[in-house]
Amino acid sequence: MPPFCYLNGKIIPVADARVGVYDIGLLRGFGIYEGLVSYNRKPFMLADHLARFHNSAERMALKIPVSDADIETAVNELIARNTPEGKEALIRAILTGGEAIGGIEYNYGTPTFYILVEEFVPIDKNYLKNGCRVIVFEHYRQIAESKTTNYTQTVLLQKARKEAGALEVLFASDGKVLEGGGSNIFVVKNGKIITPEKGILPGVTRKVVIDLARKEFSIEERAVTTEEMYSADEMFITGSFKEIVPVVQAGDRTIGNGKVGEVTKRVMRLFHEFTRNY
Repeated sequence: MPPFCYLNGKIIPVADARVGVYDIGLLRGFGIYEGLVSYNRKPFMLADHLARFHNSAERMALKIPVSDADIETAVNELIARNTPEGKEALIRAILTGGEAIGGIEYNYGTPTFYILVEEFVPIDKNYLKNGCRVIVFEHYRQIAESKTTNYTQTVLLQKARKEAGALEVLFASDGKVLEGGGSNIFVVKNGKIITPEKGILPGVTRKVVIDLARKEFSIEERAVTTEEMYSADEMFITGSFKEIVPVVQAGDRTIGNGKVGEVTKRVMRLFHEFTRNY
C-alpha cells in the first residue's frame, strides 16, 4: 500500500500530493513546522506539540485551518495506514502562508497545511550506550521561540557535522550555548541539572525531562555559558527524534570523564519508563 499524507483537509496518497510552486513556503521559506513521534502507536504529548504549533503560528501570523481534534484524527489515521504493526511513527506537520501574492505577501485565510507520517527509526543504540560528539557553531536563530521551516544554517552544517563524526550541531551566541539544530541541551554540574532558558525553542521532550528529573534532582533553567558546558561533569541533548542522548565530547573538548554519567543514565531510565507506559 502506498504511503498517504494529509493535505488541506484530505488524506491522499503521497504520490498525488502537490504544493504549488508559488506557495510562499517554497518561494520565501515562510512557514512553521512541528515534529513528534508515537509511543505504543499513540502520538507522544500531542497536546503539548499542538500548543507549541499554535504559538509558532501566532508569532508568524499564520492560520491553522483545522481544529486540534481534526489534526489528531488525521494523525491517527496516517499512523494506521503508513506505519507497520508493532512499529512507531515519525510525524511532521507543516504550515505555510499558502499561495504568494506579488511574490512576498500571502492571504491569511488560505494557508497550506499538510501532515507526513512514516515509520520512526530509533537512534543508533551505540550513542545511548557510549555517548556522542557534538560540534559548536556561532549562530542565533531568528524567532528562536518558534519552530519555523528555516533550517538553512542547520542544513549547511550537515557536511561539517558528518566530517567531524558528530551527531548534532550546537548553536552558541555571545558566549552562551543555546540549543542544537534539532535538540535542547542539558549540562550536569555537582549533581545539578542545568538547561538554557531563553533564546531557544522550548522542546516538548525537554519539558518532559525537566518534569521527570525534578522529582529526583535539582533543576536550573538559566543561561549556560560555553565554558560551563565545556567544564560540565555530564551533558546530554533531548529531542523528539533523538529522545535523550549523552554527550561525551563537544568539539575537541571532552565532557567530564568522557563517559556517560550516572545522572544522565538515571534521566534516560526515567524517560524510558515514562514512554514505555505512555
